[in-house]
Amino acid sequence: MTERTGGLARVRAGSISLIAAGLSSVGLLVSLPEISALNLIWFATLLACLAYGLLRLRPVTSKVEQGTAVPVERRRAPQSQDNASAFLSSVGHDLRQPLQAISLYAATLATHPLPDASKQLVGGLEAAAETLSLQFEEVMAIAKLESGRIPLDSKPVALGAILSSTVAMRLEEAHDKALHLRHAATSLRVLADEAILARAVDRLVAHAVQITENGGVLVGCRRRGDAVLVEVRDTSGGIAAELQAEVFKPFSGYGQRLPDRALGLALAERSVQRLGGSLSLRVVAGRGNVYTISLPRLTG
Repeated sequence: MTERTGGLARVRAGSISLIAAGLSSVGLLVSLPEISALNLIWFATLLACLAYGLLRLRPVTSKVEQGTAVPVERRRAPQSQDNASAFLSSVGHDLRQPLQAISLYAATLATHPLPDASKQLVGGLEAAAETLSLQFEEVMAIAKLESGRIPLDSKPVALGAILSSTVAMRLEEAHDKALHLRHAATSLRVLADEAILARAVDRLVAHAVQITENGGVLVGCRRRGDAVLVEVRDTSGGIAAELQAEVFKPFSGYGQRLPDRALGLALAERSVQRLGGSLSLRVVAGRGNVYTISLPRLTG
């Protein structure tokens, strides 16, 4: 136990040292009177290293905690996962500030007088920093859910309001791709934490819009026995059969095809599980996908 705790401490110390060294180097770069293309390439490499280290932090901590004895590992696997999630949740503030600083430094670089080729590099750096920040926030949200650090505020929730607001938030993205995004009106209600449920629906809609090139996305609800089903339907043609088992697994073969590495889908699944529901995928080959959240129906 002491050895595993020491391992976690070393992982955390090494990660924070890496970030501190990176920020010092970035600060030096920004202070230079002239910035060359070579400087920018160096900065891009640094950003890539930070991204790799941060986004692989969770798997590393899990491995540190697992230990070497197979029987003990099997008995303590759920506890190890909980410990890893709690660890990530606790260091979130330490890691978020450097990430925000990286974004700020990248934006500052964009204000320097640069040749066109260097401006393109800076634009790439800003986009990479934005993607890294998005993925980091998804990882932290998953860690908080799994560690139980997000208390449930369960109350009657009108699903119509959640569907309406989600569609409104993602409408511009759909229009940019000439897609139809709409929701079916509903008066159904469930007992849930509204914020957690809204986040799950949003991640599913965002993913559906992202992978759909023609047609559109429809969000709706219906009853099935004592349950309420929230469905997100797309016309993407359907996820390939060999990838369907990996859809909710971040950094999987399917996740590697997505900008967020399927972290949004993983967060949606964890959010629904936290609410005591289930999330499933049904694929209609050649037509599209149906993502279904199942929750107990609120009666009365």
